[in-house]
Amino acid sequence: MEEAITVAFGGGFGFTYGFREIPYRRGERVSDVVVLENGEPLRPGASTELEPGGPPGTFGVDDLGGRIRVVWRFNAINEARTFTIRYGLTGLAVAYDDVVDVNLKVWGDEWEQRLGALTATMTGPGGVVRAWGHPVWVRGDVALAGPQARLRALDVPADQFVELRTLYPRNAFRSTGAMRVEEGDGLAEIVEEEQADAADYERDRERIDEWIAHPLRALLALAALVLLPALAIVAFVFWFFGRERRTGYDREWEQEPPGDTEPALVPILLRQGGQPGSFEFTATLFDLIRRGHYKATPATTERKIWGGLRTEQVADLEIAAGEEIELNTFERDVADVVDAVLDGGTERLSRFRDEIEDERTSMARRFEAFKSSVGDEVDRRRWFRSLGAVPLTAAVILFFLVGGVLIALAQDGWRSVYPRYSDVVLAAIGGSLLVGALLLGVTLFLGRRLWRRRAPAAQVEAERWEAFRRYLTDFPRLDEAPPATLALWERYLVYGIAFGIADRVLQGAQIHMPEEIHEASTIYWISPGGDLGSGASSMSIGDLASGFGSALAPPSSGSGGGGGGFSGGGGGGGGGGGGGFG
Repeated sequence: MEEAITVAFGGGFGFTYGFREIPYRRGERVSDVVVLENGEPLRPGASTELEPGGPPGTFGVDDLGGRIRVVWRFNAINEARTFTIRYGLTGLAVAYDDVVDVNLKVWGDEWEQRLGALTATMTGPGGVVRAWGHPVWVRGDVALAGPQARLRALDVPADQFVELRTLYPRNAFRSTGAMRVEEGDGLAEIVEEEQADAADYERDRERIDEWIAHPLRALLALAALVLLPALAIVAFVFWFFGRERRTGYDREWEQEPPGDTEPALVPILLRQGGQPGSFEFTATLFDLIRRGHYKATPATTERKIWGGLRTEQVADLEIAAGEEIELNTFERDVADVVDAVLDGGTERLSRFRDEIEDERTSMARRFEAFKSSVGDEVDRRRWFRSLGAVPLTAAVILFFLVGGVLIALAQDGWRSVYPRYSDVVLAAIGGSLLVGALLLGVTLFLGRRLWRRRAPAAQVEAERWEAFRRYLTDFPRLDEAPPATLALWERYLVYGIAFGIADRVLQGAQIHMPEEIHEASTIYWISPGGDLGSGASSMSIGDLASGFGSALAPPSSGSGGGGGGFSGGGGGGGGGGGGGFG
């Protein structure tokens, strides 16, 4: 075998090196390697390390297992050099009764550089019977000229091998000593093999072109691969682990709070988890006022409107310390915030936001402590069973692993010029499984109602609290008898704040609350115009809770709009063979 490599140097390089790796198959052997520079042989004995240095005019040979590395050393400055490599390759040719098959890899896949043009010529002792270039997806052609087969390949990608397969008549060879001998004729079988490879390539190309021509259909197929398995798993998990069991409770409304569960906990029970936010914080504050830990005195505050051109009087509450009562952990966290605002004196409720913002860093830590304490209390009560998270997590891991393996398999055999259809399918299925893993992961983190259910006792309690929430929502337009006691009216407002529907409770109070009751209340206040509860339309409890949320946000979260990232409560539902060049 003989290979010629020409290299042009456009600058001063000095001592440098070149190398070639000659692949060989099992049963083959490379021998008698000689390197010539411009027709002159180089001396053997050089190092085969791929680094500059060493005496110029030398070469070295090393067997790396499956390939022979040839490295030559030279000195070149602003010139072109041509190097010729000659070697013997035994065991390459296969002798059949009718033909001799010579399938030579003229360019290996170890090259990480693209090759613009490659030419190779094979010469035998007789006229060429048939010849093919491999693989068929590389651009090029093969020409026959008597005993020669000439291959030309263009734009060979990096890591892409090129082969020249040539058949010669068996009777043209005097000896088969350096060949592998196979009994029987080989021409028909080899031609059939090459035709089959070419047909496979054409079939792959047609299938891929069909995908490209109908992208919507391809996308729908991929969407089905993503959604159907993921939805099936989610449906399974929901049915067996997330679906709430029937309790027999059938009341539409509960006209009184069905228990003494603290207002900061009830919304979490109804939405099956999550963190408390500004509405739960505000409800706890009003509950502490209702229970006498703080005193609230009706007051009016002047507020500027119309860009400061006008002022109006707004109903307000003057907050002061009250009696010491027993508080649980998260109520104490709220009290720490309020006590820091009062600082031993009094403060109007409308000023709380500004006071909290003045000490944002310490207040944010107290609010985080409140959220953590509420979470600890929910865990202690064991309201929820999260067994569905186990199969869902297992499915995420399985989808991710299988998808990753399929993509790795596709990448391992990927042809950059024209991919195989099988590799495209493997990559598409693998990518779809990864997207499915992402969807299942999102379900795991955001869709807790699908994989979590309440304990039986907690489910009964939740249904009763949900009925009470519906009652408060519908309360303003009901003909039911209104509450008769101040304590019940005030509990209505506290839980209404926690549910995020305080405006509905205030609307009901405007319609149904007796004047002698609202005059005794510490948490309902009267506007300057004398309308019960209408002060809330001037200083909305919703705005108050939102202001607490933004003021209690950490400094890095910003202080703008709508709660600074805190939740608003709520609590409702929730090798070789290829074809010939074309």
